[in-house]
Amino acid sequence: MNTYVGIDIAKAELVAHALPQELRRSFANTSDGLTDLICWLQEIGSARVVFEATGGYERALLKALFAAGLVAERLSANRPRELARALGLKAKTNAIDARVLAVAAQLLPASPSTPLPEKTALLREWLQARSALVSERDAHRRRIKQLESAPVRAVLTGCIARLQKQIQQIEKTITKLLAEIPDGLAKAPGLGPILRATLAARLPELGAINRRQIAALAGLAPYNRDSGMWRGQRHIVGGRADVRRVLYMATWSAIRCDADIGNCYQRLVDAGKPKKVAAVACMRKYLTRLNAMKRDNAPWKSIPMAA
Repeated sequence: MNTYVGIDIAKAELVAHALPQELRRSFANTSDGLTDLICWLQEIGSARVVFEATGGYERALLKALFAAGLVAERLSANRPRELARALGLKAKTNAIDARVLAVAAQLLPASPSTPLPEKTALLREWLQARSALVSERDAHRRRIKQLESAPVRAVLTGCIARLQKQIQQIEKTITKLLAEIPDGLAKAPGLGPILRATLAARLPELGAINRRQIAALAGLAPYNRDSGMWRGQRHIVGGRADVRRVLYMATWSAIRCDADIGNCYQRLVDAGKPKKVAAVACMRKYLTRLNAMKRDNAPWKSIPMAA
């Protein structure tokens, strides 16, 4: 009999629920608690363990499960929550969430999760730090335009300068880390160090899956909205927003520098597509080419723009 386990992760405890036996246990979210959890999972013979991404609290659990040879799958938080709504569950507790995750282990398809290599995990943390500082800097830049007080403007100008210096220092660190993490990507238009780092840290599946799957992971796959004879407008939805943001800026560089992508953009605009829709289509085309580059270990075949 296959046993499916859901684990709800909190800062202080791990609540595990096993189906179909309807077993439930709580463990401290400590190294000793993880050891007890692994022993319990091996004792009941778990076939599949599912838990949510919780912003970092799940990392130690994933490493422990992987080291023990257990099949573990990390789901984005919205999938179990939507399943709970479908099951008619309005209450939310750690125990209820653990059981919903066990049901998800029985029903929802997902690929096994593995811990990131140490340097890739470090690169991801530096990218997150840079993103936070860039958001703060840009917020100050927007705010300073509305200020009339010279002293307040001076304070914010100093904050902006300090943040900019920190961002530049982080970017140097990211560039050094990239030299230690081979990404299998050759030179391409728009492929700067921040995009390379983002693809390495936030889209490690690049080159290992097909073009439709990689587009869906980045949130660039258009989904149907049809019913009967009615055909709705296709929309992109979900995916990894941080990858999409960086890819957006890189794609504009590729549109300007590469005739293939540039002609694709112009053809869509000439056909009456909104410029934003045309840009998203080019983002998907650009990502598809990067995926093929890494898969085949091939260079970018650039087509010069006509004069």
